[in-house]
Amino acid sequence: MKLLSTLFILTATQFSTAAFAGDFPPAPKNYHIECENCVTESQFSQVAKDHAVHNEAVNINVMNIVNYQIEKYRVYKSSKTVCDPNGREPDGEGGFIYDCWLEKTLTATKLSISNTELNAFIDYATLQNDIRSIISQRAIVVPDTVVGSGYELVGASYQQTNVTNHFRNMPIHTTLFERVIMYASAGTKMVTTGVILNSPPLLFTFSDGTKAYADIEFYDMDDNLHIKFIKVVDAKGNVAWLNNKNPFSKFFNPTGTSTATWAVLLEAFKAYGLAVDVGMGATVPSGKVTIIDCSGSTEVICRNPL
Repeated sequence: MKLLSTLFILTATQFSTAAFAGDFPPAPKNYHIECENCVTESQFSQVAKDHAVHNEAVNINVMNIVNYQIEKYRVYKSSKTVCDPNGREPDGEGGFIYDCWLEKTLTATKLSISNTELNAFIDYATLQNDIRSIISQRAIVVPDTVVGSGYELVGASYQQTNVTNHFRNMPIHTTLFERVIMYASAGTKMVTTGVILNSPPLLFTFSDGTKAYADIEFYDMDDNLHIKFIKVVDAKGNVAWLNNKNPFSKFFNPTGTSTATWAVLLEAFKAYGLAVDVGMGATVPSGKVTIIDCSGSTEVICRNPL
């Protein structure tokens, strides 16, 4: 399966650009930084300075996608050690101790943005905002005939595939796929090394009240979006991080959890070498329980986990 484009989900990143290339030979490297909180000139300028490259003049394009704002700066950072030739003292060993300090240079010169650059940015920002809006306003309902609980995704790639296939058969998948294609096309007018999709994760809801979140990773030639599940949460605030070596924290509050979901959780604990000492496994406990990592534990429960 040939991948047409990779859409990395990042909060702030950098990459070389084509539409934002500098006008001064030799052309400096160009970087793109998204700043959701940048509004004033000083905020944009500070972000540009924060991403300066030592001993190299670079162009930093700071973008507030939501507000359709973009500012471009030529940034330079350097440092050197400077000593006062008259500020020296004998070191007692025939030499001298000099009065030295580190002199730093950091400049950010604002550059103009052409109409071509501005139009490319507006197209890019419009599509990214559209994708964000679609994702933020909708939840993908997963019926129990597909997967009954978000916790069934823990350590079970086949269940994640079942949910992904369900998502691909829904209208929202078609809508998002079309937007992502247009977004990638708009992005190639600005960037040369990968299109960045900065969007909230997809939200999946399950019949037992659990929720799962997933990022869009890329699309393929079969018109499918590929997603990566991040975490599962429930009404009590419990979180299972699906890409961690151990998805669960030390404590878990199962109060109000259904018997069916508790059974799913016990299997998930066992799959990761974890155990809970709560007596009979069929009864859902109330209040917080301690999750024991049996990999290095001598607890009795680890000898015969639920």
